Amino acid sequence: MTRNQEIHTNYIVRIFSKNREKNHSNYWSYKFERRENRLNFTYGWCRFIEWRTLKDEYLDDGKLEVEVHVKINKMVGFPEETNEFPRKDLRSFGEDMKQFSDVTLKVKERKFYISKLYLSSYSPYFATLFLGRFQESEKSEIELKDVNPQDFQYYLEVLHLENGIDDDTVQGILSVADMFDTPKIVKKCEEFLVKESKKGLKEKLEMAGSYRLEELKKMCLNQIKSRADIRSVISEDPSEMDPKILAELLKKSLVFN
Repeated sequence: MTRNQEIHTNYIVRIFSKNREKNHSNYWSYKFERRENRLNFTYGWCRFIEWRTLKDEYLDDGKLEVEVHVKINKMVGFPEETNEFPRKDLRSFGEDMKQFSDVTLKVKERKFYISKLYLSSYSPYFATLFLGRFQESEKSEIELKDVNPQDFQYYLEVLHLENGIDDDTVQGILSVADMFDTPKIVKKCEEFLVKESKKGLKEKLEMAGSYRLEELKKMCLNQIKSRADIRSVISEDPSEMDPKILAELLKKSLVFN
């Protein structure tokens, strides 16, 4: 990190007793930054848990099970693309596909050559845009605003039957599929999050609320077994959470009294 770079985080540290009979957790916000010639790191917390309690109730033959969830809220001073080796595209929608397309979609400075009928068969949004009575239906090039071009690439890949959903791409694909009303892709993303994803419970629950993923929401809520679990999934600003999920968490908190 350089002097002008900062990483703002929230993180939860949780420890488990033998056989996971009980757990103890705490929540912090922290900013990583460089001060003079060294990084500003935290080396420990004096108030996390009493040593005697840790020793008597949580150590199992000298071993301790620890779980840490970190959420990066903001990165200052970093380039937009921080991955030095981004995943290769699984399918091309560039100039080489121009002869097979009948419309060009421009997303920022990137152009995608696609078939109107194919996209319309999966998305009512594009069906209306391409086949309706709007002025855009007559254009050979249409600009899409407020879309990340790489997320749109991943979305098109899945739409064209490429298996491109993983923990790095799923949220971007979901945002595009939700924006352009593509229920088949939303369902595929939900199935991945339920069956395969290694994302944390809090992030999954946030996506369930944001994109109305009922099966994922049910799975996440079923995994919440204690007040500590509830604290681990509550956002820093609870007003930003889905009201129905908040109501379910409130019901659970009353049960755990």
